[in-house]
Amino acid sequence: MPTHPNPWLPVLRLAGPAGDALAVAGLFGLVAMVALGTRLPWVERRMGLDRVYRVHKLLGMAIPPALILHALLRTVAFSLKHAGKSPWSFLFYFGTGNPALLLGHVALYLLILLVPIAIWGRHRLSFWLWKNTHLVLYAAVAVAFSHAWLEGTKGPPDVWSMLFYGAIGAILLFLFVYRLATRMSLRGRGVWRVDRVARETADTTTLVLERPEGQGPFSSRRAGQFAIIRVMGERGWSEPHPFTISAPPHSDKLHFTIKAAGRFTSAVPGLKRGTPVLCEGPYGIFSPDFEKERDLVFISGGVGITPFLSILRHAAHKRAQSRIVLFSCNRTFADVIAHEELGAAARDLSLRVVHVLGKMPDEGAPEGGGRVFYESGRLSAEILSKHCEAKGGASFYLCGPPPMQTAVLRLLKDAFGVPPAKVRRELFFF
Repeated sequence: MPTHPNPWLPVLRLAGPAGDALAVAGLFGLVAMVALGTRLPWVERRMGLDRVYRVHKLLGMAIPPALILHALLRTVAFSLKHAGKSPWSFLFYFGTGNPALLLGHVALYLLILLVPIAIWGRHRLSFWLWKNTHLVLYAAVAVAFSHAWLEGTKGPPDVWSMLFYGAIGAILLFLFVYRLATRMSLRGRGVWRVDRVARETADTTTLVLERPEGQGPFSSRRAGQFAIIRVMGERGWSEPHPFTISAPPHSDKLHFTIKAAGRFTSAVPGLKRGTPVLCEGPYGIFSPDFEKERDLVFISGGVGITPFLSILRHAAHKRAQSRIVLFSCNRTFADVIAHEELGAAARDLSLRVVHVLGKMPDEGAPEGGGRVFYESGRLSAEILSKHCEAKGGASFYLCGPPPMQTAVLRLLKDAFGVPPAKVRRELFFF
């Protein structure tokens, strides 16, 4: 009987080229993911470390599906080439007869196994296990590159292929050496020591660090930036935690105003003078330009006031002329951090401070003093409109818990027509 040609055959023949395209895209994605995880300064200064990590995470979720689809399409191409014989065994080849294919499958299954752990295991697994999962993932990237190199340079010598894969290999080597050198340098220049711990509220303290040898990288920090710190304990350095530097840039000490919200933060008040603290940074782009931004609106929630403390202290030091409105949102008056200092700043700067309290004290809030105001309830479009004008040139800065930020972004759009993309935000990402 005559056989009828498969109408899908022309489409199926595209499986090989499509799979190769996904492989190249996946390889570029892996290189980008490694680069973002390396915390390159020129990238961080433009994106901010919180956004760097979000893109890093998105790439981690996108790359495995792309590489799985690459493997499936290559399986289809293999099946067509071999007249449909044993098509799915191609996906599970671990023999030594084809080193390129073996390395590709090892890399693929490592990524399938480890990427979900790296993405969703941060708060479900021990830090040691989560961190070492990332180290194995970097090994998987090296294996994936080796697979791509062997596959891409098969056949007669091709100068362009050699240059392409050579460039990618050089980039990966540079990123590895850079990260290793950064880690080694950090252990030498990043060790500070506890000077004192000052109580701010019932559950918030300010950790003050000093370094007689000099500030190192922190000598060039900007107001509103943060650091990643590790504390030396009986078992070595703790896991890393990011905290905003609440001291202004001209201070020779680092201040971190920290609210007790977990095991690490609850232990901060008990730190002894002289305890070593490893500080990595400074990071972040949450820094206004007082020369260019003449009207500023700051909105904080709870301990999200910390970058604004640094910014306002810097503004007082520089005698900035910008007009500033600060909305400080807290549950109760007892939760307000640096209340007296904010009142003094309102007198010294062109600053209006608006405390938005979920519950007013029974005896009433303290006297505002002219430029300090109190509002009851949650921040609303009415409160925003009451205390700041809908000026098109105003710059909006927002720091607080994620649910609060989502609500405020909606309010700013409703009250002033400010799109979320125009609001500068500091995000909690660890």
